[in-house]
Amino acid sequence: MQLWQGKWIKVNILYSIAGIAQHIWITNEKGAILIDTGDGVIRDILSNKIDLSQLRGIIFTHGHYDHMGGLHSLLGFLRCIGKKGVLPIFAPKGCVEVFSIKDNFIKCYPNTIPFKISCKEIQSQEVFQIAGMTIRAYPVVHCGSIKGYGILEQIPSLGYRISYKGETIAISGDTGICPSLKMLVKGADLAILEAAFKKSKEVSKESLKKVHLSEDLAKEIGKLAKDFILIHKGTNQSRKGK
Repeated sequence: MQLWQGKWIKVNILYSIAGIAQHIWITNEKGAILIDTGDGVIRDILSNKIDLSQLRGIIFTHGHYDHMGGLHSLLGFLRCIGKKGVLPIFAPKGCVEVFSIKDNFIKCYPNTIPFKISCKEIQSQEVFQIAGMTIRAYPVVHCGSIKGYGILEQIPSLGYRISYKGETIAISGDTGICPSLKMLVKGADLAILEAAFKKSKEVSKESLKKVHLSEDLAKEIGKLAKDFILIHKGTNQSRKGK
């Protein structure tokens, strides 16, 4: 677990390896936001002694399996422990992976879910709030890339700028180089940037534009913020994507 603490906001990177899982826990005095729910999210929440009663909402950057593969398990765990009230879920408009899992979960347990699941599709520049934190969505560019198929079509993807009492956290999500990325990061107290590729020279320019950032490019962008953390490094960073 990697911890960053400002005056008002705390950030825990519960886990983040490209192609496996990512989940980020952000808290303030009013509650917590979970960004993405990759594989093993329950394990990482429990092993880091996270208090799930603080959870006020889940935000997804996009629908690739390493960012949302643990959603059904997390909903099942919350059902098991008897969560009450409403659980808001936010994801990019058109993120079919997240919304289909939510629908299937409700279909599986139509009469025994003790909490309400509220889903909302988010578009670029849309602003919403969780636990008093103001979140603005920024467009980013991300395509899948799998062995034998090359770079796939672009999918709905967003980065988020989270603000509370004048303190700001910028989260890139998975993205290639795009104009909005600098706008997302500039002036933030902390930028959390993915850097799935080790070095720019080891991958194609197309991959850097459409799939992921490299460490050197992410560091340059991170300098636009007051502080930055590089995450989501790959298990094999010379690979072409996921």
